[in-house]
Amino acid sequence: MLRHASQEHSEAAEDGTSSNSLKASTFFNLVEGDQMDFLKIPLNKINEATKDFSEECRVGSGGYGKVYKAKLDIVDIQCLSSMEGKCKDELPKISKRVAIKRISSEAHEYGKQGFLTEIELLATCKHQNIVSLHGYSEENDEMILVYEFVSNGSLADYLLNSDKTRANLTWAQRLQICLDIANGIDYLHTHIEGKRRILHRDIKSDNILLDENLNAKIGDFGLSKFHPIKQQASSVYSKNVVGTDFYTDPEYLNTFKYKRESDIYSFGVVLFESNGYCTHCKDMLQRGKIRGTHRS
Repeated sequence: MLRHASQEHSEAAEDGTSSNSLKASTFFNLVEGDQMDFLKIPLNKINEATKDFSEECRVGSGGYGKVYKAKLDIVDIQCLSSMEGKCKDELPKISKRVAIKRISSEAHEYGKQGFLTEIELLATCKHQNIVSLHGYSEENDEMILVYEFVSNGSLADYLLNSDKTRANLTWAQRLQICLDIANGIDYLHTHIEGKRRILHRDIKSDNILLDENLNAKIGDFGLSKFHPIKQQASSVYSKNVVGTDFYTDPEYLNTFKYKRESDIYSFGVVLFESNGYCTHCKDMLQRGKIRGTHRS
């Protein structure tokens, strides 16, 4: 997997126009500047919800840390229109199942940057096909992200499914999942009031999560980048390649310039995967029998 962070600068981005709902607009206003504070969740509440990060609450782990399932009181974003002008303690709360990602204290600088990136980007995203960020904590040097809980795992879990622990997806379900992903990517790439365009930079089946109704949601924004506003080009230059083997745009590998089309290339690979065309090639790549896209 290519998880190299890099010193990057944006060459540009197109600016666009569009409108958004009152609720979304209110939310975007709330998360600007000091008002970002309303997303902070006290560490003692997280410790209590996860039983001090007990193994019985753990549902997964990754390169940067562990993920826990818990029930937590979070800000009720359905009441956003009534939040303006209120202090944090007056914001309405709702009890919800959440996924809590605890980034390891031993994570290198790239993990720490990913923590900050996810807060900055996901705080402005409100879409049914994007995993929602409910809050975070940085008390006592912790790096904790609190997301909505997406109960059916990743698309990769279903597509690989080597142990037959999950039901096979029907063709209709696969098609709807792909449409959901496309809608999510279109939202990320579109400038609307209060939200800049976003390049995901790691679209893959592992980062597509499925809820109880198999609605698809794009997750893992640790490598993502904003487009700069009101400029003409649309690429981000990086000194090192970021992303994941097998899904990476070959043009990006050659030019080190990541564009919206690079996300779409990765989505194309997911489309092939969803139709059963890529599993054999991925296995061969992982076994080193075909040339991968890794570049140091």
